[in-house]
Amino acid sequence: MKTSFVKLVCFLALMIQLPAFANSKALEINEKLVKAFRDAFPLAQQVQWKENGDHYFVHFTQDAILSEIEYDHDGNFLSSVRYFKNADLLPIHLSWELHKKYADKNIFGVTETTTDTETLFYIKLEDKKDWITVKASADGTMQVVEKYGKQE
Repeated sequence: MKTSFVKLVCFLALMIQLPAFANSKALEINEKLVKAFRDAFPLAQQVQWKENGDHYFVHFTQDAILSEIEYDHDGNFLSSVRYFKNADLLPIHLSWELHKKYADKNIFGVTETTTDTETLFYIKLEDKKDWITVKASADGTMQVVEKYGKQE
């Protein structure tokens, strides 16, 4: 009786997922782009490619950093986003400024956004009372863009 029930559940799960498989088209990434990515990031793990409109996105982890890179169909870099917690990955001058201005706060996480013209860091800080997001540019400019009180 139990095996029949398990078979029925598996069969139903397969039937529900079949339309998704039938409608999905194979993602065709430019082989030169994939090779260039592999050469640039040989230690990348959990690599997943996606296509959206006329852009390719590759999601991957490397050294415990979650990353996403956006390319155009010709394989040109458009932007990237990296998520990390280690403050040592910030540029030294930003680490120093954070230490001076927010010595009583801990870094909870960092989102780094990069285009061909600009790199920005959104640094989430916390203490016992507040969450603060500081936007920092590569030139050292910093500003608080969010501040939320924690519930007690």
